Amino acid sequence: MSIYNKIGLFFFIFLFTQSSFGQVKKENKLLIGRIELSDKNFQSAIENFNIVIQNEPKNYEPYYYRGIAKLELGDLIGAEKDLDKAILLEPRSIDLYLVRSSIKDRLFKPEEAFENLNKALEINHRNSDIYVNRAIVYSNLDNYQKAITDCETALKYHSKKELIYIIRGISLMGLKKYREAIEDFNVVIENSPYNATNYVRRATAYFYLNVMDSAMNDVNYALHIEPNNSYAFFQKAVIYNKQGNDEFALNNLNKVIELNPNSSSAYYNRANIFADQNNLKAALEDYTKVITINNKNILAYYNRAIIYQKLKKYKEARIDIEKTIELYPDFVDAYRMRALLKQQSGDLIGAEQDEQTAEIINSTKVNYSDSLKRSEELRLAKITSFSNGNANSQSSLSLKENNISLHPSYGLSLIPTQQEKHIIDTWNKTNNTFTSYYLYYLDESNAVFANTQNSLLEKLNQQISKNENDAELYLKRAIIYSSLNQYGNAILDLNKSIDLDPSNYIAYFSRANLIYSIIKSLNNSNYSLDMVIKDYDKCLEHNPNFSYAYFNRANLKCQKDDYIGAIDDFSKAIKASNSFAEAYTNRALILLILENNEQACKDLSKAGELGNKNVYDIIGKYCNY
Repeated sequence: MSIYNKIGLFFFIFLFTQSSFGQVKKENKLLIGRIELSDKNFQSAIENFNIVIQNEPKNYEPYYYRGIAKLELGDLIGAEKDLDKAILLEPRSIDLYLVRSSIKDRLFKPEEAFENLNKALEINHRNSDIYVNRAIVYSNLDNYQKAITDCETALKYHSKKELIYIIRGISLMGLKKYREAIEDFNVVIENSPYNATNYVRRATAYFYLNVMDSAMNDVNYALHIEPNNSYAFFQKAVIYNKQGNDEFALNNLNKVIELNPNSSSAYYNRANIFADQNNLKAALEDYTKVITINNKNILAYYNRAIIYQKLKKYKEARIDIEKTIELYPDFVDAYRMRALLKQQSGDLIGAEQDEQTAEIINSTKVNYSDSLKRSEELRLAKITSFSNGNANSQSSLSLKENNISLHPSYGLSLIPTQQEKHIIDTWNKTNNTFTSYYLYYLDESNAVFANTQNSLLEKLNQQISKNENDAELYLKRAIIYSSLNQYGNAILDLNKSIDLDPSNYIAYFSRANLIYSIIKSLNNSNYSLDMVIKDYDKCLEHNPNFSYAYFNRANLKCQKDDYIGAIDDFSKAIKASNSFAEAYTNRALILLILENNEQACKDLSKAGELGNKNVYDIIGKYCNY
């Protein structure tokens, strides 16, 4: 064989090998992405699907799977776009329409959800999964009879999925057919005897039948299977409340809130108990938390108005009752309440008009307070039925997905740098002098010139050798050690400073910041975020007006998904310093997560007014509607 023929053969083999390898690599990326998706490594899955899409833009599969990953991450808009593209490329796949209908349902677009399900039925009207999905949409719309009909059609086509019995059971409860609902839940429990939430579902039906022993047995067994099932604790609280045992009811609601700090249902029911006990302050706080989480909760506004009225805060009561009527114009009791408030303010004509309105509505409709309460209970039952997760896990905003981040926490430095603009002056009672501390962001480096740090460290060493009982000197040296990443020395000095002067709030604040830095930098298991929060607590115990401690503690609570606690702390930071733009901004971002756009936009506007120009992009995205 000539040399030319050898080269030609090698070139052909090389091209073939490269082409085959590339194809295998692309297919591997799709396979790896699907494996990552099944393992719930959603971000990694998306990265793999991105590569497949770049190489095969006409392949519907990576769009489909990427859409599912985005859906799991709560990015409903992104998931919707991916499913749109997948269906454009493959318009005959039932699975694609089913996923897109679920997305539409979660985006509160029921008509579009039905359109997708009808498209799927055109492809195959005997597919039971389509009827199951449509039953879910009907149930979410409280159209229980149609939901039941679709469940039965799915069973007709020989589907044996537990979800059918769950949906039908919940829908039967919506129609007050509790015994039939229990029969469906029995089927589910027989098939999945170790799923705790199944027993909570059945307990709910027993509760409505007033068979409290069976209801309590079911929730106790649920807690035996899953000791931290928040739904079981909630149902247990409801049972105790029905039996008049407020103490046990409150204990169980407290446990729900401990497990799920953003549970509006737990706060609402706890507020009701506090109100019955005439603990008006506690009831007011809990109703406010409910409204913070869900600013469309009619009964929370109405009940808070009653509390304000009892506290003789008539202006606040009037605002809440106006909001109640705005949200629900046919609420008879709300008009009667407003009539009372108008009468107390001397507006007798307005009071008479509201009384007449109430009578007109009442003559044509039943009083809605009981039905509204029932609606809230059924909403919880639905959540329990379709998910074992957090009732408030889905939100309109995800900070990471929208490239939005909270303003970071603050640390203290002894040496000013270009980025440090705030100064805190504290009184040194030992030396009768002021000490100046400079703020910097904990998530950024606070390093300054090494020779400056070392010079100050040497000076402090000399001062401490002459006065070993000066707490302020140890505090200052700890701050220098911390900036040099000498964490062990810094901890020793902060502990010594606190031993010498247990009342110095700056020392607790600095130790909290240091422990946070150690956790973040070294991933040291000897320390925890709870330890950091405990030091912020001590700091605030000695200086309840130190806004930066509230701010930092709020950020930590966000990391722990305690959004209500975070909002409380941002609010306290604002109360201590009403020009704290970053606190307004961070509180607004948490409110957006909780879908309270109305209050969030007020906070964003205030933050912009105080000089935070970055908020205007967020305002444009979430507030101009």
